[in-house]
Amino acid sequence: MTSPHPSFAAFLQAQRAEYRSAFPERLEQVESLWRQVLNGEAPALAGLERCAHSLAGSGATFGFAALGDAARVLEMVVSPLAGAAKALTLAEQTEVGRVVEAFCRGLSAEIGIQVD
Repeated sequence: MTSPHPSFAAFLQAQRAEYRSAFPERLEQVESLWRQVLNGEAPALAGLERCAHSLAGSGATFGFAALGDAARVLEMVVSPLAGAAKALTLAEQTEVGRVVEAFCRGLSAEIGIQVD
């Protein structure tokens, strides 16, 4: 197998760097949506699902397979709950919260910051 043309490789590297530069914004988006859910704003679950879906699809494409996998897990947990117009039960809140926390820890590690 041959290696890609140097200009194409540089293009891919630039695309990956640009994608990675959006991680802090994505982290804030996930955290903000989760806070909204915790405040009883059930429609925020749909936003959390869309965000996770987007990251699940694009993570591996840009060379962040672990991030994509974590986003896919988040999407799978949130998806069945996103259509409900009710607040999460305590059990649902605990389960989603655990997955959100794991996702945010992983994304924070990619950014190079530590989450408390």
